[in-house]
Amino acid sequence: MKKFLLLLLFLLPCLAMAQEEDEKYYIYNIFSFTGNIKKEGVKVNVDNGLTVDRLVDENGKKIVFKTPAGVLMYLLSQGWEMYRSGATVQGESALGYGETETNSYWIMRKPCSKEDFEKAVQESIRK
Repeated sequence: MKKFLLLLLFLLPCLAMAQEEDEKYYIYNIFSFTGNIKKEGVKVNVDNGLTVDRLVDENGKKIVFKTPAGVLMYLLSQGWEMYRSGATVQGESALGYGETETNSYWIMRKPCSKEDFEKAVQESIRK
């Protein structure tokens, strides 16, 4: 019986933590990049579920970064956390010649309340 109670005391906090983890909500944004790093810097587009616009600072000024690492540090400083990263590739070829274009993106997220999450979902649906 003592072993059972000891086991129960050990498992209860684990179960409570697992339940809390299931109840977390996040706002997601997709960040994609344009620009020639060496010539013009890195420009960032943000898909927030409502629009896709350039990333701007608190004054509404478009932000240009020196490198993708600068983008990542900035987003982390704003409370975003990395969720996934990926790339899309498109291209064409004719007569033995071709070209491809790769666009990288990061899916970032921020913790939010259930109400904020549900509001973001509803606002993102075209009616």
